[in-house]
Amino acid sequence: MKLIEIISLTAVAVFAASCEKTGNQNQNQEPEVNLSETVAGTYTGYSTAEFQYSPTPMLSQNQTLTVTAEDGGTVSVSYTSDTWGTFTISAATVAESDGTYVLSGDGKTLMGMSADSQSEYDCTLTAEISGEDDFSFVFDVPAVMGGMRITLLPGNPPVELLVNGTYTGTLTMSVMGSAMDPMEDAEVTLAVDGSTASLTLPAMGMGTMTMDSITVDVLFEEAEDGSFTLSADNIDAVSGELSITGSLTGTVSADGSTMTINAEITPGAMPMAINVDFEGTK
Repeated sequence: MKLIEIISLTAVAVFAASCEKTGNQNQNQEPEVNLSETVAGTYTGYSTAEFQYSPTPMLSQNQTLTVTAEDGGTVSVSYTSDTWGTFTISAATVAESDGTYVLSGDGKTLMGMSADSQSEYDCTLTAEISGEDDFSFVFDVPAVMGGMRITLLPGNPPVELLVNGTYTGTLTMSVMGSAMDPMEDAEVTLAVDGSTASLTLPAMGMGTMTMDSITVDVLFEEAEDGSFTLSADNIDAVSGELSITGSLTGTVSADGSTMTINAEITPGAMPMAINVDFEGTK
């Protein structure tokens, strides 16, 4: 066999082996995952708003946020809150670690008391996504209300987060049908822990018929219509040096925004009960 033929056969064999090896590598190689397309979609749930001047987070239910894949592997995030305004993040990065996708980026939010009074503020986003029902999107707005943080979470808020807090409204007192002047801006605080709760009524009364603030242990239950009931058949509380007895019923709306209370309370040895009615909002 001539030398040129040997060289040609050798070249063909090497080329064939190389093609076979490359083909095997392509078959075994994992397909490249586009992280931005993996996290793209619509996320629904509830949001909490925390800021310096609010002792408890403010809730918004039935919230929707959209993540859109961009060229280059980044994403845009769009969220319009019916309470807080519009948040827009572009070119947010996406990383993956142990099945959790981490998003981060900077953007803008339009906020204001009305559409005509909105202003634009800088905001930042950090988010973690482990599934369509396992995520958190956190927007930080440093220049609003001493620093505002809005968090979007999946599903419905826990009952305690929904109803706990201070309700402000009108409280009226009457004795044997004779009513005193109503107390405006009266505050009643509810703290729920499972099926039990404590209800704190404000100091009330006038002249010699006054009582310090009292805290009443109440039974907390969900009603068939989604609202919540409060009840105490035998109040055993203390107002200053007075023992307080009586009973109480009340309701809290399904969204936790309003409260009504009716109570009959007897301070110390008073021969007749005081009727207390309250209507307030959170």
